[in-house]
Amino acid sequence: MEQIKTLIAECELEFDEIQELVPASDETIQTLSSFFSQPLPQELITFYKTIGGIQSEEIFAILPPEKLLEKLSDDSSFRYKSTGIIDMIIAFWGNDRPELQQNELLTEEEIEKINKTFPCIGWITSEEDNYESGEYIIFDKNGNFMNLYCHQDNLLKTRNQLLKLLESGLSKRSLENVLEELFERAEGNLSRWD
Repeated sequence: MEQIKTLIAECELEFDEIQELVPASDETIQTLSSFFSQPLPQELITFYKTIGGIQSEEIFAILPPEKLLEKLSDDSSFRYKSTGIIDMIIAFWGNDRPELQQNELLTEEEIEKINKTFPCIGWITSEEDNYESGEYIIFDKNGNFMNLYCHQDNLLKTRNQLLKLLESGLSKRSLENVLEELFERAEGNLSRWD
């Protein structure tokens, strides 16, 4: 997590591009864990306890546990009170993604299985396509992490990728590795990046 701390520190924080977040307590992490379908990987617990989260006005939304708990208890933010990837994609789009909510792309059983298999801890948004996509940070029961790209105009591609991941599982990748990659991608979007 030291590399992630360094990347955050390299932003010009005087402009509040990335908000300073408070590390989470054991009690808050324990409370949050009940909203995840998989046990929290130790690396994620370390992230929450040392960094808390990574949040900027429009780019990063990897909320610290306390803020994530607030969102999960607010119907207008997270209608489905779930950290499953499908429910988080819906939340990302203001709880308005009929293709996923009306079983146009996936059956209820597929949605339930995908949500249970791949919890999501947050996302990064890209200016490059006018904020029409997000990359979602998901993990699996083995503690492997992945950034899943999803464009609002190609949800079928995301659906197909998730169904394949149910078969293959996630590649062995650490949270730190995924976050480093996302920071590199965000560099052009963080307007006050040094």
